[in-house]
Amino acid sequence: MNFLDVLRGLPVDATLQKLMTDHGLPVPAGFVWADTKESTATLIESVSQWPDEHKRNNLIGDLVACVPLADGPAQQFLIQVVSQDAQLLADLVACKSELHRAFWLFVHQPKLFEQALDSDYLERRSPQAVQHDLEVKKRPIDTPVAKASFEKAMSKFYKDELQCGDSIESRLFERSHGVFLMSVHVKALPTLQIEFQGKSLGRRVGHPSIDMVLEYSMKTGVARSVARGGARFHERFAENFAEHILGEKVDAKRIKPAALDLSMLRTGFDVPQAIQDGFIATQLKSITLFDKDEELKAEFTATAKAEHKHVSDLLRDKVLAEPLNGQWKVASATIHLYYPAEAGKRPRVVPIVVTSKGRLNLHKLDPVMQAQVEGYLVEVGILSSGQRLQAQETSDLAPMVEG
Repeated sequence: MNFLDVLRGLPVDATLQKLMTDHGLPVPAGFVWADTKESTATLIESVSQWPDEHKRNNLIGDLVACVPLADGPAQQFLIQVVSQDAQLLADLVACKSELHRAFWLFVHQPKLFEQALDSDYLERRSPQAVQHDLEVKKRPIDTPVAKASFEKAMSKFYKDELQCGDSIESRLFERSHGVFLMSVHVKALPTLQIEFQGKSLGRRVGHPSIDMVLEYSMKTGVARSVARGGARFHERFAENFAEHILGEKVDAKRIKPAALDLSMLRTGFDVPQAIQDGFIATQLKSITLFDKDEELKAEFTATAKAEHKHVSDLLRDKVLAEPLNGQWKVASATIHLYYPAEAGKRPRVVPIVVTSKGRLNLHKLDPVMQAQVEGYLVEVGILSSGQRLQAQETSDLAPMVEG
């Protein structure tokens, strides 16, 4: 989506007028800020023909800045960051489209827009998240001193590991009841980029950002991190967070992600509580196995023709029981939870992915659903009570987004 798509998709209202006026866009004499096709066409022409290239580029940059949060999956984070302010929530909900909501928040509440971006970054990378049981249940210390000490520690780590990190910026906010998100941006090594500067092609040295996020629950002491570079980057991120933001050093063994035992999934995934909660069925949709020597990896998936049959039952029915006889290790699995179907439609599906290395995709769920699913995983023995991100007391929680 480029700036032309954004302008065509936005209403010509006070929000768009504010951005254009702040940038000093010249408009024709007698131009009326009204939500009409003619006004939109005039604005497009005014931006496209603006002779001040520097100002035009800055305006275009701001017009497209909202695009990452202008799709369906990101809308829950826009709602989430304004949910504590009734007026902001009402103004956001009154917007006419997903694009309009993202643009409105970017223009009127840039700090909250950044928080929504951080939440979206975590959600879209949830399969790469690593879980840590810090065993520290404290409210994070949100002070300049704590922030500075954390950034100093992270800077030293990146200088030692990658010879970069001269500058670091971090943000911390409470994304839901007792659950906090910290984003960190590390100044990477310089890279040479070839770009047009005005009408001439030039070379510019820039410093990309190394981005990472960590989600922490003060109710359970569990943290989940997304970071590039492998296990030690996740571990050091969580370690520095605990020491400087929670104010408590933790043993290195507690930082390492706990492996999950998935052996019970050899017999399917049957959770009576899920049916009581309103799901019509649970299904072990797919399973990935290693042989005892970890020389052979096999993945089995139930097709649509299997309806809601567990893939483990299908394996036995097809005389392929050997991988399930206890000698093969369950490496990962996908579980489907089915909601009742609406008239004329298929049942809605909630897919849950678990791996033996402790990775889960629970970030994609709203807090209530996440608490429910964690309860199911505790019930079958995949998680222990202490490994939940959401505390067991969920009666005070409410969905952030309807539906």
